[in-house]
Amino acid sequence: MTLTQHRPGHAVVPAPRTQAPSTSTWRAMLEVRWRDRLRQLTEHCVAFHESGTETDTGQPPPSLRRLMRQSVVARQALSETEAALRRVARGTFGRCEDCTAEIPAAKLAEVPEARYCPRCAAC
Repeated sequence: MTLTQHRPGHAVVPAPRTQAPSTSTWRAMLEVRWRDRLRQLTEHCVAFHESGTETDTGQPPPSLRRLMRQSVVARQALSETEAALRRVARGTFGRCEDCTAEIPAAKLAEVPEARYCPRCAAC
């Protein structure tokens, strides 16, 4: 228990603790992200396949290249979320893959797929 600073004439009151979300909360949040990312990937892939063919030069038109890039980015994001879900299942979620230190909850709240603690990520 963390205590607030004691001031004369005032009771010592426990400081509020910010508790990290439970494993089941992280899993549920990651599953929602996984479904959203799968939907995005599917939309990009459908748009890519419906967008036409190559130009006379044999190269895809700029709009098709943009859709290809978006599909690749969406697939990478989906893959990162899948890897985070595997870490949850293994019980290693929230631990740095390099040094095994705990990844701060604030970092995971920002980027739940984070693999490394701030120290290792900076290297």
